Amino acid sequence: MDPRSIITLLKDRLNLQEPVTLESQASGTVNSVFKLYDAQQAFAVKWVGEDTFSGIDRFHQFVLQEQLARRGMAPRPVWLSDDGRLWVEVWVNTACVPVETDVVYTLASVLAHIHNQPVTARPLNLEARWEHYIEVAGLDAASALVKQADQLRPRLRASQSSTNDLVLCHNDLSYGHIIDQQHHIVVDWEYSAMGNRFFDLASCVMINDLSERQSERLCFYYAEQAGLPLHQVTRALAVQSDIVALTNELWQSALDASASQALSPPVVL
Repeated sequence: MDPRSIITLLKDRLNLQEPVTLESQASGTVNSVFKLYDAQQAFAVKWVGEDTFSGIDRFHQFVLQEQLARRGMAPRPVWLSDDGRLWVEVWVNTACVPVETDVVYTLASVLAHIHNQPVTARPLNLEARWEHYIEVAGLDAASALVKQADQLRPRLRASQSSTNDLVLCHNDLSYGHIIDQQHHIVVDWEYSAMGNRFFDLASCVMINDLSERQSERLCFYYAEQAGLPLHQVTRALAVQSDIVALTNELWQSALDASASQALSPPVVL
């Protein structure tokens, strides 16, 4: 794609002054990320046009991240296209500069901080998200994943009805998303929502590929900082692990089924 397309689209909206530069950045499976800057300011531009399957409400996530930015926890979002495919936020250096060299301690500390925030967000309706993934992936009732979902549904419903564990969750916290450990500044909030704190904890274990010993330490540090009994944290993490694993498999199935629908960033010359 010609970089001038995004520059042309955003130059006036962001009050950019020539010369303007757009650089492609390392990104995840779904999004394309660019750094857009002139001599005075810089922005992260995320093209999420290839995400035709996740069911994320981008406008809601934009409003949520505005709240988080005001609390100093996230980059400030500045613009979202009407169709939700192009997202712009203030550029921050995403190189994780360690203050605490213990990765597990850092993850536990950041999770506890996020979960303690008095921030308003929509709930993560995980059962509805499962159904959405199943529909997008074209899975029928005979599918092993659908059968597994049916088996786990009572456990999922019980965990979602636990109001004591309902907190703001990141739901995609890799160590690389933590850009300032001291101030708990985190990027990539697109899956954030009100949800079960232990689902977020189990997601963190999976995303960071933590070993059994590291998972035990994560529980210990998290329990300490969240003020919860260690046995409760350990037991709840075990309950959520299967739910997280299935959610990831359903997400991957939906992604694979949507690959042929991928779109390129807009060309506006």
